[in-house]
Amino acid sequence: MSQRVLVLGDAHIPSRRDSIPKAFYDHIEKTSYDLALITGDLVRETDMYSALPPLPRRFTVVGNMDYGSQYNFHEQIQLDEFKLLLLHGTQLRPRGSIAHLWEVVQDVGADIAVHGHTHKASIDLYKDRLFLNPGTVSGATGGWGGKTDASFIELDLDKNKLEVRLFYTNWKVVKESETHYQKQDTQIVRV
Repeated sequence: MSQRVLVLGDAHIPSRRDSIPKAFYDHIEKTSYDLALITGDLVRETDMYSALPPLPRRFTVVGNMDYGSQYNFHEQIQLDEFKLLLLHGTQLRPRGSIAHLWEVVQDVGADIAVHGHTHKASIDLYKDRLFLNPGTVSGATGGWGGKTDASFIELDLDKNKLEVRLFYTNWKVVKESETHYQKQDTQIVRV
């Protein structure tokens, strides 16, 4: 039986943004998710959840702007045959470094790392491991105020198969891209 997972982060609500794009809200509201993975920087959790449709069971990690948060710095989650590492990414040097994150993934034995902090969506297959950054669901800039492109990711998992959909908007049009992966032995390959 397949699982559908919502991946989002870096909302910065209400300090940098007060909502998510309406098209994102509508899509998330009508989609039936089994799980949500949140990469942190909620800022004010109650305000962020008020700006989103109701979410399913979720794993959330603390970001560098989540002062006093009760969440962990990372979570390890088993989804079908995939072992995921969820973290914000504050500790990566340089910022968003996939090479540094690959070392962390190797240490914990994960197949996939889900991270945030950069506000830039990315899907990277690096040395047989998959690195997913949902970007910023609200379009929050890296500074104070304004907006940038907004994005989030959906995953469909079925045993050793993974479909990754990236939703992206420049505030004029919503685009969607899709890539497919498979776990073969201990490696992630694009199919």
